[in-house]
Amino acid sequence: MNVTEYIASGVLESYVMGAVSDQERREVECLSSIYPDIRHELDQLSEALENYALLHSVEPPVSVKDKLLQQLNFEKPVVEAEKETIIRPMPVNLAAEGPITTGLAFRTTWVVAASVGLLVLLFSFFLLSQLRTNQKTLAATRATNETLQSEMRQLRENQNQSNQALAMLRQPGLRTIELQGNEKAPQGTMLVLWNSRTHQVAVDVRSLPALPADKQYQLWCMVDGKPVDAGVFEATNGNALMQRLNRSVNRADAFAVTVENRGGSPTPTLSTLLAIATVNA
Repeated sequence: MNVTEYIASGVLESYVMGAVSDQERREVECLSSIYPDIRHELDQLSEALENYALLHSVEPPVSVKDKLLQQLNFEKPVVEAEKETIIRPMPVNLAAEGPITTGLAFRTTWVVAASVGLLVLLFSFFLLSQLRTNQKTLAATRATNETLQSEMRQLRENQNQSNQALAMLRQPGLRTIELQGNEKAPQGTMLVLWNSRTHQVAVDVRSLPALPADKQYQLWCMVDGKPVDAGVFEATNGNALMQRLNRSVNRADAFAVTVENRGGSPTPTLSTLLAIATVNA
């Protein structure tokens, strides 16, 4: 059974409105006990219809209660109520009025009944339309709320990174090394921020070519002519001021950048060397 098509058929809305046959009612109750998706949709429709009724309910005027209490006489004996005059309709001799009058009365009754039924049907469709509209509005509101929450989390994360970057910039011992790209990245430029006291290192990417998803930039610090892994980073800082790397650099004579497989490499790939710069004394 295709549950999605059954939910979209509209039979659940008719069931909530009480406009289904006994067979359809039994079918809906049976399927809702078997398929959780149908039960969930049925519960949502019932809740939305109840919320709609509560939202559009009208509080009766206070004067209605006073008028009803004035008209009701609770001290009147039951016997007198039973002795009240019973008004019976005057018998009508339909045979004497003729078939034309009888047919006209029948057609009038039928037209009134059909009009009432049509009004009820139109009102039911109106309620179903409002129900669908409210459901779409609720879904859109939930999606907007989730988007806002995601953006708020991203803003908090960027704020934390900015605070950490500013704290690092304020610490004494910070040194800034500018790296310019070679012929493989002629427009490439970036800054390496290294604190020789705290051994923290970060990069501020100004311009570097985008890489495939399986590649990543890797920073190396040169110590006595030997490359030491200083961490991997992306081609852009995003919304952050800089990217802090997860390596401690105790000593560095120079810094270099290569392109490696995502996650980094224990040794640099010299054929992908993009930039190198010495640390000024």
